[in-house]
Amino acid sequence: MSNFHTLADVLATMNAKSLAAPVKPLVRGEFVGAAIVRSGGADSGLHRQPNHGELLVVIDGEGEFRVGDEQRRVRPGDFVFVPRNAIHGTVSTKGGPLSLLAIIAPQIDLAKDVIWEKSAEAPRFEVV
Repeated sequence: MSNFHTLADVLATMNAKSLAAPVKPLVRGEFVGAAIVRSGGADSGLHRQPNHGELLVVIDGEGEFRVGDEQRRVRPGDFVFVPRNAIHGTVSTKGGPLSLLAIIAPQIDLAKDVIWEKSAEAPRFEVV
């Protein structure tokens, strides 16, 4: 994997896939991970990570995002900090999905470290 990425190329790759919530890993280290995450839908992705903090940067799209009891409209350029164990996720989108740069510490395993709030089965995440 290259150390250099253009946002246009990453988003084009994600647009070519028809996945509900794709993830494009960018960095995997012992103490931190970073990925481009495509998020959309109505309350379908609310979740929490009991042992991980997360910084999100909105890079494409607009919508309502929830962290704990607070909900706000987000758009490109906005930063969202998610403390450990806070319920968070996209509540609604405007005109398409949100694309976010997610920086998570410490390194996370989506299958083991994320607790999904509304469904018995986690949404499908795939590498694109």
